[in-house]
Amino acid sequence: MAGRFEGKVALVTGGASGIGRATALTFAREGAKLVIADMHEDGGQQTVHLITEKGGEAIFVRADVSKAVEVEAMISKTVETYGRLDCAHHNAGVGGGRIGRLGKPEEIAETVVWLCSEAASFVTGHTMTVDGGYVAQ
Repeated sequence: MAGRFEGKVALVTGGASGIGRATALTFAREGAKLVIADMHEDGGQQTVHLITEKGGEAIFVRADVSKAVEVEAMISKTVETYGRLDCAHHNAGVGGGRIGRLGKPEEIAETVVWLCSEAASFVTGHTMTVDGGYVAQ
């Protein structure tokens, strides 16, 4: 799995399903090593399996991102396992609203991966909402 993120490490919270899973799979397709974090172990392990069965590298960490101690442990496990953390997509707790056409998880994943890539290195000091219309409702 070679690509724009070869040799990089990405952390995806809420990676057990939906947008988080799609983002993790997109990062993996681009060569990143992944840390999948979620409260739902079955879904998180399934995401890891989807990555590793295609030759990627990923681990699962159970974490409730509303608890600082669990966030610290999640980041520590990432650095302990891979020696670094290059980018993170905080997706845990993101819901979807019904405003016009919602973004598909794969579309949002592509946006996240682009924002973390060198192609977006010119983007600074900006927050881009890519939540499928949730904030706008």
